[in-house]
Amino acid sequence: MKSPNILYLFIAFLLILEGCKVSKDIVAPIDAAPQVYRGAATADSSSIASLKIREFFKDDDILRLIDSALLRNLDVQVALKNIESAELLFKQSRLGNLPVVNLQISASSNRPSDNSLNGLSTSQFLGTKHIEDYNAVLGLSWEADIWGKIKSQKQAALATYLQTAEVKKALQTRIVANVAQGFYQLLMLDAQMGVARRNLALNDSTLNMIKLQFDAGQVTSLAIQQAEAQRLVAAGIVPQLEQAIAIQENALSVLT
Repeated sequence: MKSPNILYLFIAFLLILEGCKVSKDIVAPIDAAPQVYRGAATADSSSIASLKIREFFKDDDILRLIDSALLRNLDVQVALKNIESAELLFKQSRLGNLPVVNLQISASSNRPSDNSLNGLSTSQFLGTKHIEDYNAVLGLSWEADIWGKIKSQKQAALATYLQTAEVKKALQTRIVANVAQGFYQLLMLDAQMGVARRNLALNDSTLNMIKLQFDAGQVTSLAIQQAEAQRLVAAGIVPQLEQAIAIQENALSVLT
């Protein structure tokens, strides 16, 4: 009759132990997909993502802008502080298996009244009017990681540290991409501005030539009107490009 009761108690004890477990072991699923599909062309394993910034960009101007943007960006500064905090927490979690030593030291001094019994006794037997008390307590404690609590804390601290490090990398990548895009966009606008100014100068020369031909009676006034219309179109492009250049320069100044 006692055997079923003992069995039930044993099963209940196992359930309690399972419920006290801090975390469960997670097994990563095995990917059944092949690494390379049949008939697929072999690609070069090298990637520009593995290159350093100074290996990818060779221009000194863009490197100076990138350095300034990374140094002054507030998001990057916050990410760096988060990494320092996560690193300290990770180092602290690694000390979880070590014993903890506590030392408490206290001191007190009391002066009873001269007219009291304690005051008279102290003055008569101890030869002093003060009662001094010193106390020191040394404690040693150690937590056995039976349920895997300390191990889980280490894993969580490591995951937090790696996460903050990846956030910093993502921020740096985004900033570098924005600065590079703005820099080359500005170079393109400057090149377009040079073409627009040369085109405007060419239209001025063409208009002057047609006016001379009109004075000589070789062309009609329609040719002058067409040349003036073309010049107005070419002249209208210049302020548009100037505005676009100013906007792009302001965007770069905000980043850097």
